[in-house]
Amino acid sequence: MMAVETVFLLPGQGGYTPGLFAGDGSPEVREVLDTVDRIAAEFGRGGVSRLLTRTDSPSAADLVRADSFSLQLAVFAAAVGSFRIAERQDAPDVVVGHSMGEIAALTVAGAFGPADGARLVCHRSEALLEHCPAEGGMVALELPAARAAHLVGAVADRGLAVAVSNAPRQTVVSGPDEAVALVARLAGALGIQATRLNAPFPFHSPMLAIAGEAFGEAITGIRQHPLRKAVYSPVAGGYVRDDTDLKALLVRQLTTPVRFMDAVRELHADGARSFVECGKAGLSGLVRRSVPEVGTSSTVGSRAADAAPAPALTESAPSVATAPVPSGAEVLEELRELYASALGYPVEVITGDADLEADLGIDSLKRAEMLGKVSAHFGLGESAVDGRFVAQPTLADLAGLIGEVRGTAPVVGAAPVASGAEALPSGDGVLPSAAEVLEELRELYASALGYPVEVITGDADLEADLGIDSLKRAEMLGKVSAHFGLGESAVDGRFVAQPTLADLAELVTAVRPSLR
Repeated sequence: MMAVETVFLLPGQGGYTPGLFAGDGSPEVREVLDTVDRIAAEFGRGGVSRLLTRTDSPSAADLVRADSFSLQLAVFAAAVGSFRIAERQDAPDVVVGHSMGEIAALTVAGAFGPADGARLVCHRSEALLEHCPAEGGMVALELPAARAAHLVGAVADRGLAVAVSNAPRQTVVSGPDEAVALVARLAGALGIQATRLNAPFPFHSPMLAIAGEAFGEAITGIRQHPLRKAVYSPVAGGYVRDDTDLKALLVRQLTTPVRFMDAVRELHADGARSFVECGKAGLSGLVRRSVPEVGTSSTVGSRAADAAPAPALTESAPSVATAPVPSGAEVLEELRELYASALGYPVEVITGDADLEADLGIDSLKRAEMLGKVSAHFGLGESAVDGRFVAQPTLADLAGLIGEVRGTAPVVGAAPVASGAEALPSGDGVLPSAAEVLEELRELYASALGYPVEVITGDADLEADLGIDSLKRAEMLGKVSAHFGLGESAVDGRFVAQPTLADLAELVTAVRPSLR
């Protein structure tokens, strides 16, 4: 068993972001883009560097429908270019590619030259365009892989398969459109969140067998080289070696499941504690859902327009907003990343116009928890405790409101609260007891709700007895967090889930000593 500390993750589908390298004129990224454009021309296609250097480029959803060839090549270029950026800060012990990201992983590890890596992607795309049945797709389920397999078995379609095991409760199913739609309906009937993915093909399903054969025939002339870095394959289920037929692996990958969660857990067992995502596709969130006590970071972070062209790796924990205030489009992108990371979804699922509840299955309680993260990330402070934030139906609406609030008021730093500097001790410097906290809560709720304080008893059920629904509870939680200086401590689900003020008082009392 090799010693592992740092793992670099290279995304596949979902790894494309319009203008990902805008403002980065570094020679290593330029070299990747020039190489990919040159290979695209070999195949009679236009270059894709414009997609990654212009922020007004088409979205992934647009490219899925209009130009999947360019989308796949842009995904490859994004992963390899982001790897070059990550190398400025650290060197990986192991490289892991997710789905099509395996081509990028093998390329940066030296098994294929950059030009041949791009050729592999182009041959793969051509084979899919020519031989893949048109009516196919993928759906993400909030289920373990074993339970997802039961749904697949119930549908009993030979083209349907469990395609990707991403996290303990996120599995992707792939296959014919009608079968995938039936899986989604069955999941909905069982109360299971199902989200259709923006995928151009039903990857990792039996439907791609003929395309796989054509792909294999097309790449026979591409030469494999000795590896310069260790590569763990979630498809092969282990490390690849110089004597592994890597082209055969890439062919088999089209119809074989991706066991990403298993790969993360095995690497964690080998000692890995730092996972660096080369790009932004939500892989960091999947890692945190799969293993405990690890650090995750990304090559992508918010930068001012005049930032240096070599962005440092950004920690995945929410950052405190600082001037300049980002525009609405930038706020929306930050929201998409924040929600994708927290929920363990691919970023492309979290679109600006998706209804948070109807489309993404984010119920009122989860929305309240996410609002705490949003408030901490953007430094909204008490601005986020009014009902407008909870009521926004989409991330585009929420981004607009954040832009409106932050443009008319100074950014309220959340960091002092999170560090405990704003915690409110009693007059003698000792934190109040649970009984004293309960009295403060009763007064706070009575004042905000317009009730006599005697109505707000400690054992009254907030919803059943006091009629405080989930949305109102979320709003009140913002006030509670501000009043007691809880900061980011209040964004976990425990606070939203407390049924009575007595329960909430106990939790506040238990948490506040750790903030001092």
